[in-house]
Amino acid sequence: MDWHDPRSVLKAHDLWAKKRFGQNFLVDRGAPERIVRAGGVAPGDTVFEIGPGVGTLTRALAGVAGRVVALEYDRELVPVARAELDSAPHVEIREGDVRDVDWDALAAELGGPLVVYGNIPYHLSTDIVLGLIEHPAAWRRACFLLQLEFAERIATPPGERGCGAPSALVALWTKARIAFRVGRGSFHPAPNVDSAVLALERRAEPAADVGDARSFRAVVAALFGQRRKTARNALRALTPDDLLGEAGLDPQRRGETFTLDEIAAVSRAWHRRRALIGEGQRS
Repeated sequence: MDWHDPRSVLKAHDLWAKKRFGQNFLVDRGAPERIVRAGGVAPGDTVFEIGPGVGTLTRALAGVAGRVVALEYDRELVPVARAELDSAPHVEIREGDVRDVDWDALAAELGGPLVVYGNIPYHLSTDIVLGLIEHPAAWRRACFLLQLEFAERIATPPGERGCGAPSALVALWTKARIAFRVGRGSFHPAPNVDSAVLALERRAEPAADVGDARSFRAVVAALFGQRRKTARNALRALTPDDLLGEAGLDPQRRGETFTLDEIAAVSRAWHRRRALIGEGQRS
């Protein structure tokens, strides 16, 4: 489909980028097709797009995907995006907040695990990415345009310098890679930081045995919540018990030095401890 410069589209509808929504419209003409390729969309795929804006990335997705369903939060942009994509009957623009999406229900509605795309507002990146990760059965690939620093942190494996809690949560279920960087000049208005395209491929099975998801999230939050503390002291926020000794790990290390397998060992120990606590309460 032909290129429509977002600046011209906004001007034609007497609209502008809204800072309160974190809107930065992609104006690099070559970027949309590169983003589509980075996410591996195949003919016939059903794509769910977060934040289509004026339809810039949507148009590129529509050129490949079998169906595109896009969710836009800004009600003023919904009719604009619909007008921009009116020649593509396989594209549907919906109005709503992605934070309210029931990912499992959406996947069932659209016929199976989703391919997810989005040029995501920076202030919502963590909520959106981690919200999707909590529902691994609902999707199979995702491709997001994010703040570079956040994308790099997500793609850094646990145990390596620069990793954080999101790194561990994402690594359990996905293979993450930075496809390419996008400079701040590629947007209107230009943000104060550079961006990157992050591609996520969901694993068929979790990368490690963590006991259960609740235990894993709790251990990750404790280990990374107070980065200057030793792991032993950080985990005291969770339990006074010696989970690290049970997992065979040095309690003097800091949480960010733990690999995914080591975090999983602590998670299994906490899962077993929770089970014992539960049995004690029932007896």
